[in-house]
Amino acid sequence: MADTCSLLVAVVFCTVIVSALDLDGIEVSTSNTELKPEILFMAEDDPDLFCSWQNGLSCNLDTVTNNLKLGEVNKCDIPVPDPLKIFDNDFQRFARTFLLKNHKQQYIQITSAKRGTSTTSSTKQTLWSQYQANPAFVQSEIKFDAPGLYDLETIGIGYNRKAVCTGCVAILDKFRPRFGSSSSCPFTGGITSPQRLTKTALATFQSYDTAYRAYTADTNVVNNPNSDGLCGVPGIDKFAKFKLFYESEKDYSGACFDDAALSTNMVKLKTSPFSNNLQAPFATLETALNAQCTWCCRKTRKLKEQFTPYDCSAYSSQAPSCVGDTGVPSACSIDVCLQAKGVDVATTTIGVKNTIQTASNAVLNSLTSKPVSIDTTKNVYYTIPCTSFDKSNVKCRYTVKLSELLDITTGFVTSFPTPSEAVNSKDYVFWRYNTDGSTFTKWDPLADTAISFLDASTTVVLEAWTACGRVNQFTFGVNLFVQSALTCSKFDSMWKFIEKYGIQGGEGVYCAYEGSDFAILKFDMAVTDVVGQTNSALGVKCDIMVKETGAADTQIVTLVDDQISTRISKYYGVELVNNPTTAQKTTGVVHCKFTRTVQSYSRTDINSIDCRHSFTITDCDKPELNCEKKENMCSVKCAGDPAPGIFEACGGSIVASSATNTFLKTPTEPTCCNKCNKPLVCTSVSTTDIKRCEPSSNSLLKLEAATMTDSEPTFMNPTNIMLLVATVTLIAVVAVNLKHRVNNIEQGDYYRLL
Repeated sequence: MADTCSLLVAVVFCTVIVSALDLDGIEVSTSNTELKPEILFMAEDDPDLFCSWQNGLSCNLDTVTNNLKLGEVNKCDIPVPDPLKIFDNDFQRFARTFLLKNHKQQYIQITSAKRGTSTTSSTKQTLWSQYQANPAFVQSEIKFDAPGLYDLETIGIGYNRKAVCTGCVAILDKFRPRFGSSSSCPFTGGITSPQRLTKTALATFQSYDTAYRAYTADTNVVNNPNSDGLCGVPGIDKFAKFKLFYESEKDYSGACFDDAALSTNMVKLKTSPFSNNLQAPFATLETALNAQCTWCCRKTRKLKEQFTPYDCSAYSSQAPSCVGDTGVPSACSIDVCLQAKGVDVATTTIGVKNTIQTASNAVLNSLTSKPVSIDTTKNVYYTIPCTSFDKSNVKCRYTVKLSELLDITTGFVTSFPTPSEAVNSKDYVFWRYNTDGSTFTKWDPLADTAISFLDASTTVVLEAWTACGRVNQFTFGVNLFVQSALTCSKFDSMWKFIEKYGIQGGEGVYCAYEGSDFAILKFDMAVTDVVGQTNSALGVKCDIMVKETGAADTQIVTLVDDQISTRISKYYGVELVNNPTTAQKTTGVVHCKFTRTVQSYSRTDINSIDCRHSFTITDCDKPELNCEKKENMCSVKCAGDPAPGIFEACGGSIVASSATNTFLKTPTEPTCCNKCNKPLVCTSVSTTDIKRCEPSSNSLLKLEAATMTDSEPTFMNPTNIMLLVATVTLIAVVAVNLKHRVNNIEQGDYYRLL
């Protein structure tokens, strides 16, 4: 101490106690009590009389308000030194005697000064007697509002001297920072991470992040005033990490799961996964893309502060440390991730088009032997226009776009949080395909190129992906069939002439129908005659050219045009050339083009064959005697009449010709010449639809009907023979029937006689 407490000063402090000596049963006497001067000097010079506070005193700031007071019970009730107690009992009695003779009021005062500052505080000067009665009341005027070392003095004042007891008290900050009552720390420790990205999961994670940010905000940190600053180990005690799709984790203090973050992720989803990984196998690419599509938020805040362990007995300054209190709510963390896989983002449907399925069924129905395990929903069946798989022939392949074979749709998964993007789902789906396990090729269903299939069977694998993984896979087969060879081997037999029995031409020459100037030609075709197999689709178009044998060709005319029938049976009447007179021989050439169309919805692949058949017809009627006058003959009367004459064609499909053209006549209202003695009736020739004009009651018709087959005659019974004889007797002159009715009748009769 700078000054020692002298005995004199001690005696002065004892004055306060003298008045209370009666408490000890000592009687106060003022006689014979003068203190000798040498005793006073001795007291002043006593080096052992000094006053100091106890070492190691400390008090704790442990409330948020920092209202600690000296002498506070259970808080800061440290022993404050009493100057009176520096004397032993004998000296106290001596001092009391002295003080009784020199009676004067004595005071006590306590001061406090925080080291390192100029701030001091003091109690009021208090009578010694009052202080002794309630020391804590006086001490409570000394307040500690900040941690640190405080120098204290207890000062006794009386007479001309004062006694000072000096000391030190360490005020320690034991109130640690903590979070307040705004919100609460979300508990995410039991959550499986990552969670599938859905609208529900996103809303839940948004609530986690909102609660965390409110709870750990600086405004929700509670700490006592005048504490040292908050502290912590960067990256351990406080951090906020954020990761979006296709990004690395980064520091971020904002909201993790707001609309802006979602929009950023949606932009990333428009990135094609095939930029550098087109040939990557499924497992490898799926794993890589799944890892890219994670949306994570890691945040931690642990509240700690700088704490200095102040100690009055220390000879050097104390180093602060960063401390916290785990017993109070001083930490909060969230660590959550959302993950999107391809099936979480988009949905697709893939299927073979209905038109292709219909075409495939048509192909299958045309086969004599169908393949096993037919499924037109997962297979395309097609017939190439070739009879073998000739890869060098560009026609012997099936070239088609996948977009022409398949129907596809895209959309977002209902639970995926993108309602505003629904109309643009196609922008988030990417396609690739391969054939028979070959390398993958990108596919754009809106702008694809054709693929050529050359083999009998090809397997196509089509995959739909997003930037986060595969959405769908569709496998289908393209099965090709070759066509049987088209042939003309049976073409000639398709054309048959209906000749009257017994009136037949020679080899390669056919007779006009008896009594008429036309021959009856039947076209009888079945698809199998050309294709060689059943259930095949075949179209046919035929034309005919008729001319006088040896003359120049005439212009053709279409005879048949049928693209759907599997069998055609039709009769034609082919007139002998009469330009201007009846030719001795008439030549006809039939040309047919058979076209087989591949069973495809596009119907662009075809193959065909051309077949020709030639024939010659002539008038094979024998000369007849007719006693009737020439001018009375029906054929003569009808010559030059526009209506058909006797035995001339009047109905059905009639092929006629001129010097330059062949043409087809199809009378819609059959009529006959009405100038004959007996009315002419347009009557069908046998069972055909070809008609000719005949007398209304001609018994020969019965004979004719019986001879319209290629079999042996069955009409030569006695009744018919008698009828024939009677008829022959009526004929007395040569009768020649001509198709044309020209004025030069004699010329026509001449040919008949020949």
